[in-house]
Amino acid sequence: MKETADLEEMWRAARPSDGCIICGRAGQEGMRVCGQLICDACEREIVQTEVEDDAYRRYVEQMKLIWLSALAL
Repeated sequence: MKETADLEEMWRAARPSDGCIICGRAGQEGMRVCGQLICDACEREIVQTEVEDDAYRRYVEQMKLIWLSALAL
């Protein structure tokens, strides 16, 4: 049941919005992937983050939301 609840929470979070899919800040400039915004600051952080860094795992999890939103289209 927990997996279902986690999936439902991710699905709700994946809805397109004006906020960055990574940090949630609204009104930012950046790029859109499948309708989801990745702000310039988060894009720079993602590119500069090493795979071994704990933040990398968080970015990967947030990026999954982009694909969930694409499935909802």
